[in-house]
Amino acid sequence: MCKKVCFLLISMVFFVLASTPVLYAGKATGVKIGVIDMQKVVKHSKAGKKVMEKLNKKFEQLQKELRADQDNIKAFKEDFEKKAPLLSEEAKAEKERQYKKMLRDFKQKSDDAQFEMRKAESRNMAPILKQLEKIVTKMAKDRHYTIILEKNMPGLYYVAPNAELTEDVVKAYDRVSAASSAKQDKKGK
Repeated sequence: MCKKVCFLLISMVFFVLASTPVLYAGKATGVKIGVIDMQKVVKHSKAGKKVMEKLNKKFEQLQKELRADQDNIKAFKEDFEKKAPLLSEEAKAEKERQYKKMLRDFKQKSDDAQFEMRKAESRNMAPILKQLEKIVTKMAKDRHYTIILEKNMPGLYYVAPNAELTEDVVKAYDRVSAASSAKQDKKGK
């Protein structure tokens, strides 16, 4: 949902900027838009490769632990299925409880591993992304870009200060809203 809304907003901004060369305080200016494939930047940069290697090692370790747990659960189930005809109803019920507990524990451990990976990725990528933001901003200013977009997903990495229309939109909306309210007040009298 958020991606659709972000994409729609970015598309609207792009359309407005691309179709209207006179946007900023009455000055005629060209719009220069850049695109970044941030995944590629991370994947091919030395620091990004180093972080990805570290994250892959962590992922492999967590995956190895989860596979071991899966194998234990599978072995338990197979053993239970073989011995089930020989077990009393009470023993079967106990084994089923154990099996269900093992499944719940595995699910919890799997969820914890996913959370741990997201946290590790965020923690390890934050310094790179912060530095990239500075680099992109400097490059955008030096090369006179108006907007820098992410290639693979909706997102803005840089917007030229003179492209910011928020205050103008707020003022225009307040004027329209006030005019609309005044008309409503006159009709109500």
